[in-house]
Amino acid sequence: MKNSKELKEMRSDIIGKLEEIKLIAENEERDLTTEENTSVDELLTDADNMDAKIERAEKMEKEIRLAASTVGTTVAKPEVKEVREWSLFKAVNEMRNGGTLTGVEAEMHQEAERENRGALNGIGMPSFMTEKRTIDQGSSAIAPSVTGAYADALIQSGVYSQVGLNDLGNMAADTVIPVTGKSTAAWAAENATVSDTGADFSKVTLTPNRLSAVANVSNVILAQNGGAEAAIMAQLGQQVASKIDAAMFGSSDVTSAPGCIAGTSGVLTFTEAGSADLAGDALTAIQTIADDHGLGGNLGFVYNWAAYNGLMTDAQVASVKAAIENELLLGRPVHFSNAPASVAGTSADGIFGDFDRVYFATFGPTSITVDPYTNAMNNEVRLVLNNHYGWGVADGASFVKFTSLI
Repeated sequence: MKNSKELKEMRSDIIGKLEEIKLIAENEERDLTTEENTSVDELLTDADNMDAKIERAEKMEKEIRLAASTVGTTVAKPEVKEVREWSLFKAVNEMRNGGTLTGVEAEMHQEAERENRGALNGIGMPSFMTEKRTIDQGSSAIAPSVTGAYADALIQSGVYSQVGLNDLGNMAADTVIPVTGKSTAAWAAENATVSDTGADFSKVTLTPNRLSAVANVSNVILAQNGGAEAAIMAQLGQQVASKIDAAMFGSSDVTSAPGCIAGTSGVLTFTEAGSADLAGDALTAIQTIADDHGLGGNLGFVYNWAAYNGLMTDAQVASVKAAIENELLLGRPVHFSNAPASVAGTSADGIFGDFDRVYFATFGPTSITVDPYTNAMNNEVRLVLNNHYGWGVADGASFVKFTSLI
């Protein structure tokens, strides 16, 4: 038996055929033929029958979900209000006092286990809890939850979340992204054989890589709530974001992390100026991409902070136009990070390219392991947060990596 989604897709195909018949008659400025009227009647009957099947399937699926939630095998996605009421400190205290979660914390853990397709140790947080859209406070008087603090910190602290890469959201397993091969064209004589110089399709495979964050929390603080709770989650979010940035925008690969953009096979480079010329290097970076394949896509810079002062004071046109204006470097978005390499007082690395060609994914839920023993002598509980992320670049030549003297 087909599910409601598949049935809706079939109904959509039927409506598409009806629209096609209508469009042909309209373009030819005529009424429907006898044959077309017969086809329309049959398609309308099929659509009515499909409506009944969809309604029946949706009712069955609803009843199955309700029955499953009653026996605890799955949890329906909760309302935003319920997510906001989730408490880290309540969950931690329950874990160290018997290990049994209750209330919203238990519901979220069950949802995380469902998403994980198996048991999950510690405190589970399903992926939707760490999405920014779940913590909008525009129409609620409830104080922002700690998951909101975590999501905000993750988004606001990370350059990766600001450059405009392709975020695929939550994935269940290794994800393969097909990449279109580069096509070519050439003039040829009327009856000459055309040379096939086009490239085959390639792929980017995203695999989960574990990223952990650790916080040691005083037992005294655990007896409180509110500000302290949100601060801890915000700090964890900042640490996770900084590690993603370090691995993605670093000048070399980070052990156990996905590969950096600059280290991707095929990334372009150029010979930098022999003296400090930050604006000149940035212009050469743009020209290098343009010479290879033009300037299409979501182009932008990521520079080491060591170049910030020089770029802010450098000029695109002497005494007339600054190199950076309105957060744009030579008209392209620019972001700064400690991730690209630098040598104090000497040089700073940068990358420029099309961030539409970077694919990013989160794998499964977030889990927090509660360890009340390791730091017990310090009157602290250790929290270990585990996430899994993956990313990859569809085409190395979409980026250029360079080093500027400062």
